[in-house]
Amino acid sequence: MGDRFSPRQVTLIAAAVLYVVGVWLHFPGGGGHIYSDIPTILRLRECGGECITIPYVNGFIEYPILVSMFVYVMGIVGLALPVSTLSGYYLASVAILAVPSLLLVDETMKISRLVGSDQRRVMQYLVVTPTFVFLLLVNWYSIGVYFMLLGLRMFLQGRRTFSGVFFGLSAASNMITAAPAIGLLFGIRTAKEAVMFAGSALVAFSALNAPFVIVNPKLWISYWQYESNWYIEGSWMRLFLSLASPLRHEFLIISAATLLGVILILSHRRPSDPLTLAWLSTFAVLFSSYVFTPQMNLMILPFLALAPIVGRYWEFLAFDVLSAAIIVVGYSQPLQVVGMTYSVGDPLSPSSVILWMGIIRSVWLGKFLLWNGIRRTISRDTGSNL
Repeated sequence: MGDRFSPRQVTLIAAAVLYVVGVWLHFPGGGGHIYSDIPTILRLRECGGECITIPYVNGFIEYPILVSMFVYVMGIVGLALPVSTLSGYYLASVAILAVPSLLLVDETMKISRLVGSDQRRVMQYLVVTPTFVFLLLVNWYSIGVYFMLLGLRMFLQGRRTFSGVFFGLSAASNMITAAPAIGLLFGIRTAKEAVMFAGSALVAFSALNAPFVIVNPKLWISYWQYESNWYIEGSWMRLFLSLASPLRHEFLIISAATLLGVILILSHRRPSDPLTLAWLSTFAVLFSSYVFTPQMNLMILPFLALAPIVGRYWEFLAFDVLSAAIIVVGYSQPLQVVGMTYSVGDPLSPSSVILWMGIIRSVWLGKFLLWNGIRRTISRDTGSNL
């Protein structure tokens, strides 16, 4: 196969095959009985498809503009197909999501060529992984991550304005997926380029949101209120705070300001390395957030493929297995395929093994950020062997 196909083709073929496996795993009412937000949001929030509303116009969905409109359009398609609304909606969704899912793999390979990393790592650290198989279709992150990687490639090629536009689209898809833009902004040395980059991102984000702000400002604001009211999920903060402690917002601000401040200082102490600044800021935002769900791993894996963040493959694999296990074990019924069910109790209970798996995963991400990232960067600057 290696003689007939290029490494890029082999990687994309593998990604396509594993994507189809994922489609089956999450199929509503059957398949592998692995949980996914994609069918759940229609089942629970859109009245089984019988009262589909327009997001931010006359109905509420707790996702940014692009994902919300995607859900709406797929719901309309589901109603038109000659199957149940839920099945039609799911099939239409995964058919379209295949595009950004495969393109984000291709973008990672393009970036690997730009930065001179081993393209085989894309197969190891992104495609043939528990995240790609079990978590890719748990949510709509593939849309935001694709725009994120496209923005990163444009930046590395010196196309700052286009890069900003794609990061604006990423923010309009899944707000947190635009986090690499913070580190990239830190590395820009001229005010003109910084304004072009940040301004184009803001214009793209605003252009998509402005019509909905005008039509129904209360519904638009309700998204931000909903996100602010969400409880602590998958974060190290749960070690110290109760599930809905108001201090979670203060912890987020203090942690993010401190970590991003350190990264900003580092960006001015050595020649700028955009890829390093991008992944450091991404990990800092994810670590500081009081919501760090397993499906957010899709943001992390491209950077692990592009940069030597984790020196030992077994450590990466253990981290990724743990992330997938939270969804597979805690929120799914994989044994139902053979007619068996089980219960792990309330995943949010202080004694829940699922809750502690999430805390361990969050702390592990902190290790990647602080030990493998910031410490290593400082030691290179000072010439020490820390």
